[in-house]
Amino acid sequence: MALVSCPECNNQVSDAAVSCPSCGHPMQPEQTVVASQPKQVEERSELFKAGSSNFVLNEIAAVSSVKTRNWVWLVIGLPVIVAVVFAWMRLDWPFAAGVTVVGLVVLGFLAVDEGVIASTGNVTPIKEDMEAVSQRYHTALDESALVTYQGRNIFLDMQFSVNPARISEFSKVASTKHFWLYGMGMVVCAAGYQLTIPMLYVIGAAVLLLGFLARKASLEVIGVGGAQMTLHTKASDIERVLAQLTQSIESAKKT
Repeated sequence: MALVSCPECNNQVSDAAVSCPSCGHPMQPEQTVVASQPKQVEERSELFKAGSSNFVLNEIAAVSSVKTRNWVWLVIGLPVIVAVVFAWMRLDWPFAAGVTVVGLVVLGFLAVDEGVIASTGNVTPIKEDMEAVSQRYHTALDESALVTYQGRNIFLDMQFSVNPARISEFSKVASTKHFWLYGMGMVVCAAGYQLTIPMLYVIGAAVLLLGFLARKASLEVIGVGGAQMTLHTKASDIERVLAQLTQSIESAKKT
């Protein structure tokens, strides 16, 4: 143990002393306490699997599906096929060609079965049971934060879930597919008048009725990353869906 001079009073003090016993001057250098930095916790975004694709759960803007109702094929598809067969068996060329074209157009409009997911920057078709996908999505995410819709017209089942926190723009879009049916029905009725074929009147009236029953509206959603997605609803429900989406976004801003 050695003696050192106190820098304050010059008295001899042990080098092990914390302070000078005469004047109290501290003899040991102050220790700098370095606060330990908290470990950075790696933020992991949960993955959401649908079909053959993997999505980051909190990046999904909307999940949507549109499916043809199964009974449509029996109630409408089968009679159309029978009408086409009988028309060709009659070997009446204008009549057979008209029924065939109308049948293909009608079935083409009705045969809808698509599921899609809009994530940041992408819209991905999903080949999987979209009802199960939607249920998993609601379970994985807070369902109260979503704007959901389930509806149907005479032909289609439509459902979607929108995450308001992941969209940058939304608007109402008019659907024009039923106008094509209106036009086709009028063309067939006009053909029946020109060719004096009563059956074409019946087919034309049926196509016009299909156009009226198949009316639907659309909600266009643009995600944060620019992904653009069209969500189909019943024409009578579109205003309600827009109001719900607007209210959800405004409530999120207030909180």
